[in-house]
Order: sequence, then C-alpha cells, then structure tokens
Amino acid sequence: MASLTHVCMWSDNSWKPIAAEKAAILHPGGTVSAHSGLFMCELCGQYVILTDGNSNRRHFKHSADEKSKDCPERTSGAGYSISYGSQEHDLPIRITSVSPSSFRFEVGLIRAPISSLSKDFRIEIKPKGAFDVCYVFTKERLNQHGITYLSIGERPFEKYTLSFRNGSDKLHEFWPAEMKGIDSEGTLFEKASGRKLPYDADVEIGKEYYLLKRGCIYGRQRNSVGIQEITQKRFGWENWILYVVSASAFNEDAARFYLNFHCRLTDCPVSLKPVWPLFVEGNYIVKHNQNKMYMLVEGNVAAFRTFPPVRIHQLNYNSSQPKLYEVPCSGRQQLISAGRTQALQYTYFWKESLGQVGLRPEVSVTNLAGAAVDSGETDILPKNKTLCFKSTFDGELIILNKNRVVDKRKISFDKYIELDGLSYGLSVQVVIGLDVIWQISFRKQQPILTEDEAEILKRITNVSGAAIPAPHSLRNILTGMNHYPQICQWIRKCIKNGIIKEQSYRRLQEAYRGMNTNR
Repeated sequence: MASLTHVCMWSDNSWKPIAAEKAAILHPGGTVSAHSGLFMCELCGQYVILTDGNSNRRHFKHSADEKSKDCPERTSGAGYSISYGSQEHDLPIRITSVSPSSFRFEVGLIRAPISSLSKDFRIEIKPKGAFDVCYVFTKERLNQHGITYLSIGERPFEKYTLSFRNGSDKLHEFWPAEMKGIDSEGTLFEKASGRKLPYDADVEIGKEYYLLKRGCIYGRQRNSVGIQEITQKRFGWENWILYVVSASAFNEDAARFYLNFHCRLTDCPVSLKPVWPLFVEGNYIVKHNQNKMYMLVEGNVAAFRTFPPVRIHQLNYNSSQPKLYEVPCSGRQQLISAGRTQALQYTYFWKESLGQVGLRPEVSVTNLAGAAVDSGETDILPKNKTLCFKSTFDGELIILNKNRVVDKRKISFDKYIELDGLSYGLSVQVVIGLDVIWQISFRKQQPILTEDEAEILKRITNVSGAAIPAPHSLRNILTGMNHYPQICQWIRKCIKNGIIKEQSYRRLQEAYRGMNTNR
C-alpha cells in the first residue's frame, strides 16, 4: 500500500512536513495511533496512523473510523498536488447576537458588479436539507461599494445554496453557488469579529474563539485549553452548544484540541497584506489605481494565486522573511488569495479612483446643537451628555474610564454616529488606523481655594539655584492648571523669558501631578 505523502508531524511546537521513512526512525516502536495526535494529513486535516511494519513497509495511512472518506490523496492517489480553484473561496459567515440564550448567523456577500442589474433582481439563499426555508434579498439590500452581510437565521446548517432570479450567472465568480456552513462536529469562529474560520485555518495561542458544535465537548478538562460554555440552543432533536475556547500553552495538547476541528495551532498565521502603491483596504476588497500591486504574504502558505490567472513575480526568497510578490493587475477586478489545500485568506483588487487616499483623516465632532467640540480636556459635559461624530475615513471610537478601555464602536466613512451616556471620568478617542486623530477627557472641576494657589505659588517661586531652558512640557502644565490664574500668569512669564529655575520646575511638576492624582 502506498504511503500518504502529504503528512505533517507536531514537532518543536509546530506542524512540519515529514516522510514515513523519517517518522519510522523517530518512532521505532509499533503503530503510532491516530489518538496520539502526532501526525496530520495536510490535505484533509484528519489524524494519520504510522503503521508498525509487521506485514508491510512502515507507511502512513488514514484511520478506518475517520469522519471523511474523500481525502484527495485517497481518491486521486499519491500523485495528487495541492491546488484549489476560483470557486473554492467560501463567502464569509459570521456568528452574531451572541448571548446566554441565543446566537444568529450572517453571510457576507463581497463586492460584485451589480450596478447594471434590474430592480427585480433577487438573491435566494437556501440551507441544504431544509426545504421550507429560503432567504430572499433584493438588489436594494446590497452594498455596491463593499461587503453586505445578510441574515441566514439562527439554525446551523452544513451547506447553503445561492441562486439568482433575473440575474447573471457571472455573479457566481464572486458568490459561489454552494457555500460551506456549520460543521456539526465543531466549527470555530474568531470571537472578536464573529468570522467563521475556513477549513485548515491557523489559530493562535492566547486568542479567543467561539466553538459551536452539536452536543458537548468530550474530555473538557484540559491543562492548556480554556473552555467556557456560553449558551445552548435546541433545534428539533439537535442540541447545539456554543463555547469560548483559548489555548494558554503552545504544546501538543493544545495542537491536538484544535486539530479535532481541522485547525492548526501556529505562532505565524497566514496573512495577506497589500503594501504598495497607495490603496484603500476594506473587508475583502483593495481599491487601487495602478497596473501593479505589491503583496506581503506571511505564514505557512503553499499557494499564492490570482483569478483570472496572471504571471506573478516573487521578489524575495529568504525563508525566514515574509514573501513579497509583484502582482500585475490591469483588469478592473481580480481575486488574490493565499492558502494551502484551500484558500485561507483572499481579497479582491478593484481598479478605480481612490478618492481621498493620501489625504489626512478628518473628523467632525459636535454637540446636539451642532456646535463644534474641541479636542482636549474639559469640565463641561455636552448637552444630554451626547457627542456627534462624522469621519472622512473608517475608524473606531474608543471609550476609556481611568485609562482602561470600556467600549469600542465602529465609525464608518461619511456616516453620522451619536455617542451618549458621557460622564465625568470618561475619555473618548477617535482612532483611524493606528493614529488617535481626536480625543477628549471629561474631568470634574475641583473647587479652587485661594490659599492653596497662594501656597503653591510661594513654594515654586521661593527657590534658589540654577536656571534651565523652559521645557516644552510647561505648555501642557499651563493648560492643565487653567483654574489657577496666578500660577498660569507666572508660567506664561517663564515661557516668554525662555527660562525657569530648575527647582521651581521640579516643584511645579510635583504640584501638577498631585493635582491630577486627586481629581
């Protein structure tokens, strides 16, 4: 019997390709069972057995009790090469509305050329095996410039079909006719985004994931994987349980746990990043206006592909560095993907005007009366404790309480958003990319005691010793002590003269820190 040739072994805290001959040297004993979790088939993501060699030469084989019998190497032979086509890019499915009593699902329709479709165009999404369920959506429901998430109910199904009424089959180049859904044996989702992980996806230590499966997890007591049950839902005779799972140690036990759900534990997950020239990036879309794009590909990747196919050029070959590719992209739309046996990360290049690329991100912040609100620190809460935001770029509102993040909200390009419930002690930041472009802090005004100000002024002026150039931070202290007019007058004089006694500056810093600590 021919040995399986696409096998990985867990070694030195990573999955590494291995041949049966080398595995036999490392494991000179009898059969290494599937339950040991040492070997994995790279094509179907299932456990592999290393035989004992009593009747044949030692080789890798699949277990007889594995769930899937259609491993490509089993059905096509040892000559099978890793490959995938344009129809094997699943649409993103995400889990939403997670609570102790419920959850729901949405499917994301990535951007497609829909502007020429008629008004009576319809999309029909049907769960396979549920003849009385069909989700129908009109053209008006779709976003022409980005991804559109559509509800597909709360009941999990393993597959969905997608068809059109009064539409073009060319749309199947973007939206496949059949989509993989929720595996009853267990499906993983990123907890932060709710996005379903594809088959053979990379998972990371310390990162939280939702795990949804029919029935409970057996052997839940694990030293290296935290497992927390969130909710149970019953659909007919099926009982589905949602967990939050996270690996706390980078070891074989954690790797085996995730392998049970066809995912690989790794410290270098697959990523696909455009780097040059200028572009606008969104969910599954990169807008550009050039004939070439440069892509950085990281992680254990066996294939980097384009659809329609073009000749791409790899620009570096250092195995310790991410791979850099030059991608011709003269066509208007082009699918770019990185994967192994299946596509793991993908995006679409769209060649068109970039609009505001290269411009500085701007945000408009007003109160409910429409008056502009300046960035900085204030002791006045806005009307109805509400601020209104409008940004020229997609970003995030980050709300902090005593420098700890308590809430995050998306802010979308050119869309109006209200933030209410503001109170003293809170700070609000507008973050675009990695930059904080606007922020405000609400601090309750402290009663000003004249004798306190007089005492502080006496302490910082009654000094001796050498003078130093006025530090730039004096301006920050001036702003922060605006409730002490005499001290502010003295600070302005120091700034104007360009010098301050070193001991005065140290005592002023001490008074300023003490004032902020007591707020």
